[in-house]
Amino acid sequence: MQPNSLSFNLEPTFRCNLECPMCPRFSSEDPHLDMSGDTFDRILEAMHYAHTVDFTGWGEPLLHRGIYGMIHRASERACLTTMTSNGTALNEKNRRALIESGLARLVISVDGMRAATYEPIRIGSSFEKLTQRITRLASLIKNSKSPLELGVAFTIQEKNAEDLELIPSWMGSVGVKVLHLKHLNVLSNRGDWDLSFLKYVRSGSPLDEEPLRRVEKRLAMLKAEAETKGIRVEIHSEFPLTSSMIGRHCLATPLDSVYFSYEGKVSPCCHFGHHVSRFFEGKFYPAASLSYGDIRRQSFEEVWQTDSFQSFREGFQSKQFPKECSTCYLLYGK
Repeated sequence: MQPNSLSFNLEPTFRCNLECPMCPRFSSEDPHLDMSGDTFDRILEAMHYAHTVDFTGWGEPLLHRGIYGMIHRASERACLTTMTSNGTALNEKNRRALIESGLARLVISVDGMRAATYEPIRIGSSFEKLTQRITRLASLIKNSKSPLELGVAFTIQEKNAEDLELIPSWMGSVGVKVLHLKHLNVLSNRGDWDLSFLKYVRSGSPLDEEPLRRVEKRLAMLKAEAETKGIRVEIHSEFPLTSSMIGRHCLATPLDSVYFSYEGKVSPCCHFGHHVSRFFEGKFYPAASLSYGDIRRQSFEEVWQTDSFQSFREGFQSKQFPKECSTCYLLYGK
């Protein structure tokens, strides 16, 4: 472990103001609380090991009252600061506070290009209001010559696949040039499985080609049109999808990243940071978590060097992947 060699993923809060049906938070009984100032201070002591600090957990980070100060303090340590948000709290005051905090990259989750698609997924939010907030933030970034990179994220599922073709024109209208795409690949229950295209690529089963053919045709059209509009498209799931389930270095990059839950528990990634259930290859797995220490009581060096954490990382180095990861689609690039 060298200075500036890791990515820190901090969870400012486990609270959220939306009730998105696919959110893993609903499979957890952990209390919905905020990270304390003392816990953040302990993480800050180890921040010289980080090149990037992402202020995203299972909750909505902008609900934390101290979030702008947290970002500012991390930015002062020459860390690239990033965040994913549902965008509902981006009023005028908060837009300016984000820019002034030194945040380098903000990604807003927008899982639909029409109110009829977006609002049943992002329950509690308004598509019209979100569009206005993003447009105003993009304008403020441009007019203030801020270096803040603004992007949108779209999680592909059967409920919104028809909206993929609408994304480039909508992004052009709001003034955003970066698009992050992934399949719904964090599955907590049968309902998530039913929504996800991953059910069509279940290992050991013949590919159900028609639904995949349609969605991947839409993805190809989206990419082609995005290029003509100067939009950068980043796909964080396998494209095209296959039934191959070969372990990889995992989309969560556990060899060079670490997750701090709001209460200070240290885990390899956010998918282990809370007691959350999984639904993998048609089978339900009860809620479980995996942490290797507590930053409130231990130094980061002590946690990183525990035998158990070292053994976990060695599994990725040798490609004898930890059994705890075997029921996570991110291990297989899906």
